[in-house]
Amino acid sequence: MSGKNSFIWFLLYLVFGIFFINQAFVFITIPEFISNLDRWITFVGGILILVGGINYLRTKKDSL
Repeated sequence: MSGKNSFIWFLLYLVFGIFFINQAFVFITIPEFISNLDRWITFVGGILILVGGINYLRTKKDSL
């Protein structure tokens, strides 16, 4: 994967990670518009977690 694609994936993981942490501890007040999209944000975050897990397993398998 090129450096640009890796950076985009990193930003996606970072944004969704911060969002999930903020949901638990409420560091920042989230606007109503974003709160209405909460179900979709959780769905996309779950997909990112699955993709990250699959990539982690692939890299472990390649190193064996």
